[in-house]
Amino acid sequence: MRVPVSWLRDFVKTDAKPEAFASALTARGFTVDGVSPQPTPERIVIGRIETLTRHPNADRLLVSTVDVGQEKLQIVTGATNVAVGNKVPIALAGAIVYARGSATNGAPPQTKKIEASTLRGVESNGMMCSPDELLLPGEHDDGILIMEDNAPVGQDFWQVARFGDAVLDVDVPSNRPDGLSIVGLAREAAAGLHATFAAPVLDQGIGEVASPIAVDIEDAAICRRLLGQHFSGVTNRRSPMWMALRLAAAGVRSISLLVDISNYVQIETGQPLHFYDAAKIRGGKIVARSARQGEKVVTLDGVERTLSAGMPVIADGEGPVGIAGIMGGAGSGVTSDTRDVFLESPNFVGAPVRRASFALGLRTEGALRHEKDLPLELPEVGRRLAARLLIEAGATPSAVVEAGLKPGPLRRVRARAQRANALLGAAFTTAQMKDALATIEFETTGESELEVTVPYWRPDVVEEVDVIEEIARGIGYDSIPDVAIVAAPQTVDEGLYDQESLLARRFATLGYNEIVNLTLQGARVTAAWGRSGLPFWQDVAILSNPLSEDHRFLRPSLLPGLLITAAKWWPRAHGELRLFEIGHVFHPVRAEQHEDEPVHNPHAGVYTENGVREWPSLAGFVAFEKGGPDSSFDQRLLEIKGELEAILGPLSNADLSVEVRERAYFHPGASGNLRAGDKVVAKFGRLHPKLARAFDLPELSYAFALHLENIAQHRPVEQYRSLHKFPATRRDIAVVVPVNVQAADLMNAVRQSGAPFFESVCAFDEYRGPQVATGHKSVAMTIVLRKNDATITDEEANASTETVVASLAKRFCATLRE
Repeated sequence: MRVPVSWLRDFVKTDAKPEAFASALTARGFTVDGVSPQPTPERIVIGRIETLTRHPNADRLLVSTVDVGQEKLQIVTGATNVAVGNKVPIALAGAIVYARGSATNGAPPQTKKIEASTLRGVESNGMMCSPDELLLPGEHDDGILIMEDNAPVGQDFWQVARFGDAVLDVDVPSNRPDGLSIVGLAREAAAGLHATFAAPVLDQGIGEVASPIAVDIEDAAICRRLLGQHFSGVTNRRSPMWMALRLAAAGVRSISLLVDISNYVQIETGQPLHFYDAAKIRGGKIVARSARQGEKVVTLDGVERTLSAGMPVIADGEGPVGIAGIMGGAGSGVTSDTRDVFLESPNFVGAPVRRASFALGLRTEGALRHEKDLPLELPEVGRRLAARLLIEAGATPSAVVEAGLKPGPLRRVRARAQRANALLGAAFTTAQMKDALATIEFETTGESELEVTVPYWRPDVVEEVDVIEEIARGIGYDSIPDVAIVAAPQTVDEGLYDQESLLARRFATLGYNEIVNLTLQGARVTAAWGRSGLPFWQDVAILSNPLSEDHRFLRPSLLPGLLITAAKWWPRAHGELRLFEIGHVFHPVRAEQHEDEPVHNPHAGVYTENGVREWPSLAGFVAFEKGGPDSSFDQRLLEIKGELEAILGPLSNADLSVEVRERAYFHPGASGNLRAGDKVVAKFGRLHPKLARAFDLPELSYAFALHLENIAQHRPVEQYRSLHKFPATRRDIAVVVPVNVQAADLMNAVRQSGAPFFESVCAFDEYRGPQVATGHKSVAMTIVLRKNDATITDEEANASTETVVASLAKRFCATLRE
């Protein structure tokens, strides 16, 4: 929420700087993410144009006499939108303002100093200012800023504008609807700054004439309280400058007086309002009720919306005129021709508003507040402020009409002082506790047991621990002493954390960057994947009440999120990109166990609950602009395989082997599984070309995923092995085999050949070309041989090699390549 500090100062009596406001709010649980200063050039005053004549030496300039209070100044201007009698901001000599149009494209604005000067032979002592030259927020007419007729001549512009300081970007906790208002945040800021909070005092704003429009509540499950008031003699003109500036600083565009008043009241008090053109209300009443199936209403955004049964609506005598708590209808909205308005100040039930808001895809500031079940007292507060602003604008109020519940007695909560100190680990006195609660207007009585009267705007305080939290916030968390404690031995299994930390360090060492994506996915991911024409996961865990279409299901794999991120970063990757992510994936429990889905095993982080299986996963993505030096085979794929073997080898108790395994999202013939014994520990492959194109990724894109449940959580303890006493010898052989024989199968056959003195084997090259028969290939391998009790001789090494060749010939019809 954007919060102008100048607005907070209406209720907080302090000269504290904006940074102090930010620190106070953050310390009390309202995190301030940023402080945006609002420049306020000095020596800017209100002036009234008394004369305006043509410049004798320039057709496009005017010579004016301007009353600035203490004196009258002659000012030369080129403005075309000013007239005699206008009141405008005047920059006196010595003022520093901003060059018009210089604060664009994120560049810092340029300044200019105003000096007495002579323009084409005529003396000029100041300058009329435009909104750009004062860096005012919001949308304004071109030319000089024209102020209201009642602006006091000679007064400081910023005081008249009730604007300046800075704007805070405040995160409001979801359980604090009072924080969605200037008054609520001002109360918190005053408590944090130890300043006086000036609560707003509002007259009733009630007229003697009866309202021609009545209100009623047909469905108490939709609306708890409904206030209405008629105002006549309204002119829906431009809003006062001070109001438009405050709204702009708060992130709301000024539209017209009536719309701006409703927005202003909502931001200041937290109570959403709605204005109807009274002449457009049919039947002389408005009713809060549930929609009938298929009813339609055209909302203020011009969209016709079909309503489902049970959605909250406001209806007049003939049908819906708005979606209650969300958006009004265009047919009953105010326009520039509106002269009589009917004010609606409601208290809606939160759940129906929230459901309808999501179902219609219509998230508004009003809905955000109504869905939090606002207190019954708030509609009267919002009505009174709106009535005051309308009366000041010349409107005549009627009596108030209302329906529904009336506010009841305030909640009382008991809190034990001893219990508070025990929970907080402090030794606060009862007096300290009372003072802390008094700063936010909690009334307390008692000593050892406090009886606390909770103000109506704090519906979140319902039991003792809530009061204790308020005590801690009021005294300050920094006041709770740090006490060193000795924790009892714990039996927490840290295996998963150790495993993830070890793997993350190893991938980072190889140049991978770790990313974190949201667990919830939806339309954005499926749309991007769908461009490839390849099938997305069909069995996904769908949320029954999603926040939006982009958060509709739990991710079935880390791969889609990796591709979304990779597409964003590839253009600035300089030819190579390496990403990995560690996170949980989800699948609905199926009747038949899928081969990639682990069984329920809490020790390995695999859980099954509510029909959904969840388990940890690690996935990676690698992209290259260019391939390896030898284009006859995919060296980059072998590079990825080698990295996985280097990382997982030390964590495996069995030898690693590779098997070919086709997957829909991988390039045909360029994917496989990495096994440790009989368990799959990783799957990897080159991305399918269609999928790479769908995400605007290069052709040489690769991905992999680890099966963490099949990988050791800790690196096995290395066993001592004495150094070899005798040297080994190597024999390189190249065998010609059919193209469908895998190098991994050849190496396994060598290990199983029973050749004497065998120690290890490694395939290092593959050749396909004119020197081998069609349908065949040549695979080169290095075989390491060693004796433990003597140096191996050439005759022994040759005999062992012949045993290997014979075994390969028998199993694969392999022949030595000459």
